Amino acid sequence: MPFLILNLFGVLDAKRAGEDAVKSAADEAGFSYSIVRPGRLVGGPYTNLDLANLFKIEGGAENGVDVAGGDVLLGDCKRDACAEAVVQCLENDSCVDLEFSLVSNEDTALTNDGWSSAFTSM
Repeated sequence: MPFLILNLFGVLDAKRAGEDAVKSAADEAGFSYSIVRPGRLVGGPYTNLDLANLFKIEGGAENGVDVAGGDVLLGDCKRDACAEAVVQCLENDSCVDLEFSLVSNEDTALTNDGWSSAFTSM
């Protein structure tokens, strides 16, 4: 059901077209890319008028994440966890030409080696 709502005005189609354009340009020009697909972003700053704002669901880099190749995970993703994933992609040679989804969990945050292992396994 959420996918039907999100794609009611073509949002998911537009995102897919953008991702395809990035991959095509990377192939033609010879640069690498990473596509990060976080779950619904939660935690401050509270800019959305939704339940995360109403309940002030907090972020926290101390929390872990589930990472999986492709677009397979559903759930919430803390904004700072998403930012950490982007930084790890920029600094980690294992995060090249990857597409992955990311949601927060209550486990311990990934270490640099943990991120490397997650990227390598995809």
